[in-house]
Amino acid sequence: MDSTVTTSARQLPLAPAPSGIAVERDPAAHLVGLLGSAGPESGQAHEAACYHLSSGGKANRYHLTLRAGLGMGLSDGDAAALAACVELLHNASLVFDDLQDQDSMRRGRPAVWKRFGPSIALCAGALLMSAAYGALGALSNRRRAAELLSHVHARTAALIAGQSADLTIGDDLSLEQYEAIAAQKSGVLFALPFELVLLYSGRPQAVSSATSIATSVAVGYQISDDIADFVADLGSEGSGPRLNYVILARGRGSVASALASAHARALDLLETAALDASGLPRACGAPLADFARRLASGLRQDLAIGG
Repeated sequence: MDSTVTTSARQLPLAPAPSGIAVERDPAAHLVGLLGSAGPESGQAHEAACYHLSSGGKANRYHLTLRAGLGMGLSDGDAAALAACVELLHNASLVFDDLQDQDSMRRGRPAVWKRFGPSIALCAGALLMSAAYGALGALSNRRRAAELLSHVHARTAALIAGQSADLTIGDDLSLEQYEAIAAQKSGVLFALPFELVLLYSGRPQAVSSATSIATSVAVGYQISDDIADFVADLGSEGSGPRLNYVILARGRGSVASALASAHARALDLLETAALDASGLPRACGAPLADFARRLASGLRQDLAIGG
C-alpha cells in the first residue's frame, strides 16, 4: 500500500435531506443570521465569526440534524433550529482548536486566529458558542427547549474535556486512549444531532443507543481523517505529539501495517454502526447509517487503489 494514500472518504458529502427548505440550501447564511446584526457596534468578533462561517465546509452535522429531525416528524423550523445549534457549536470548536493547535490554515485560507489574531479568535469562538444556545430560542415547544439547554451544556462540557485531554497527550498514548479522546472530541458533536432530535421528540429512552452508535461513527470518521492527514501530521511530529491513529499504530510496526490497521479499525466501526443505526426510532437513524456507509465506501476505494 502507498503510504501517501489520501482517503477519498473525506471527499464524500452527506446527501442533503429531501425537504426543500431554504436553510438547507444555504446553511452558512442561516448561521450568519443567528450571530446578530452586523454594524459598527458588532465589532471584529462578529466579522471574524462570519469570515469563518463563509469559508466553506460540508456542514455534515447540520444536514444530519435536519434529516434526523424531519425523519422524526419535526417541523422544518424546529429541525433547522436544532441543526443550527449543533453546527454553531461545531464551528466554535474549530476556531478554538485551530488556535490551540496553532494550525494556520482552515478550509484553504488563513484560520481565524491567523487572520484576526488570537484574542479576536477567542471572542469569535465565544460568539459562535453563544449563538448556538440562542438558536434553541426558535423552538416551538418552550418546555422541551428549556430541557435541551441543560443537555447541550453537559455535552459541551464533555467536548471541552476531550479537547483538554488532547492538549495534554504524551508520546506513550495507546490506541485505546486515542479512541477515548476521539470519542469526546469528535463523538459529542456527531451524537448531539440525534440526542437533541430524540429528546425534543419525546424519545429519551433511545438517546443512549444513539449516542453509542454515533460515537462509533465519529471515531471511525476521525481515523479516516487521520489516514488522510498522516503525511502532514508525520511532518509535524517535531512540534509535539499529534493525535493521529496511524502515527500511534506505526510505533508497533511498519507504515504499511499501520495504515492497514487504521483502515480495518475504521471500517469495523463504521460498518457496525451503519447496521445498528437501523434500530433507532422511525427514520432518525437513516442519515447516520447513510453517512457511515459513505465513509466506509471511501475507505474501501482507498484500499483498492492503494493495494
